[in-house]
Amino acid sequence: MSAAQMNQLLTFKLQNETYGIQINKVREILTYPIVTPIPDASRWVKGVINLRGEVAPIIDLRIRFSVNGNPLYSERTIVIAVRTEDNRMIGLVVDEVSDMENVEMDKLFHTPDMGTSISPEYIKGLFKKDDRMLVILDIDRILNKEEMQKLSLHSSENSNVYGATA
Repeated sequence: MSAAQMNQLLTFKLQNETYGIQINKVREILTYPIVTPIPDASRWVKGVINLRGEVAPIIDLRIRFSVNGNPLYSERTIVIAVRTEDNRMIGLVVDEVSDMENVEMDKLFHTPDMGTSISPEYIKGLFKKDDRMLVILDIDRILNKEEMQKLSLHSSENSNVYGATA
């Protein structure tokens, strides 16, 4: 099987659901570091860290996708450092890292619009593993600069109107 047809995924959990991202995007897995907050940032932007000499924003996917509105941060909280296609380093907060999976990307199931907290536009597809489905995230789409700015603007507009961050 060619490398174009097969991809390795890092799987992780957000609450009880398992998600995957392409391993070639992952640079490092670390425990939750000391994060410097950014004033007026969206609630899901926890702040920035110095990651090997690079300033990297930390984004909590649990809050970003409304999976857990009040997540805990401890020495067991995991950050997956990823490199985007435009060469930015970003840390993603998840509940736990699960496993590595080999996935035939051309055999992914299409994502139905199920009205879930993660919009289908952020999902590459679904992969059947044993008796469960893994959601394969499109990390470049999720971390797209324009998309994040649009979401941050929307979030700050909500905070101005309602007096709290959305």
